[in-house]
Amino acid sequence: MEIIIAQTAGFCFGVKRAVDMAFSQEDEVSTYTYGPIIHNEVVTGSLEEKGIYAIDDIEGRDIKKLIIRSHGVSPEIYEKSKARNIDIVDATCPYVKKIHRYVEKYHAEGYHILVAGNSAHPEIQGINGWAQNKCIIAKDVDELKEMNLPEGKYLFVAQTTYKKEVVDAMKDYLTEKGISFEYINTICNATKERQEEAVILAGQVDCMLVLGSPKSANTKKLYEISEKHCKRSYCVQGAAELSEEMFKDCKRIGITAGASTPNSVIEDVIAYIRRIG
Repeated sequence: MEIIIAQTAGFCFGVKRAVDMAFSQEDEVSTYTYGPIIHNEVVTGSLEEKGIYAIDDIEGRDIKKLIIRSHGVSPEIYEKSKARNIDIVDATCPYVKKIHRYVEKYHAEGYHILVAGNSAHPEIQGINGWAQNKCIIAKDVDELKEMNLPEGKYLFVAQTTYKKEVVDAMKDYLTEKGISFEYINTICNATKERQEEAVILAGQVDCMLVLGSPKSANTKKLYEISEKHCKRSYCVQGAAELSEEMFKDCKRIGITAGASTPNSVIEDVIAYIRRIG
């Protein structure tokens, strides 16, 4: 079997930076990450072996050092940490940080903030905090159409891992409705390139593997894209979830991976396919 690996598979810049920052902490005593540093159980498990655990609330704990996850957090977390003299290690992705600055600035200038994204995703929850939790959040154009948008001017941004076509449909709707908005493209280039490569690769193979955590938004989007272009697409966390049956009669296998998937996972999957092939 021929294995074709997407050039964009695996850690993106922001994730690698966050993981490196977390693992570089030498004093692990009373060190925590605010939420999982990234959506990958292999990485978070390795951090736990170092004594660094994820928490979702800083109250009632003896915390000396708090590592901010790659998804970012609201200003409230910084303020609470400062009040308790907690040392902050800010591993927020720089691209997410840019969104925070845009949202804070435009909100202060009286703009409504419209965000394309999943309201339950930690990145969106953090962004919302920079507009005093007053962002208007829509997952797609259908949800946007159901909203009674207040009059005024808008800043429109998107979750960094969002699909471009979803955002474009929302932009078209706003334009059709004559709504005054300023759009800033906040979709990460790495996300865009990863998704575009998945389209091409999935159309060239008999079987497509998308590696990553089911909790990872960008992994789920890669799987949705792959499935459209290759019926035999699978989303798995690692080699342990593979079986020979999945590759029956396959000559070409494509592999891509979410931004939070370590190289070790990709290598294990390749080794498994080579063993059975």
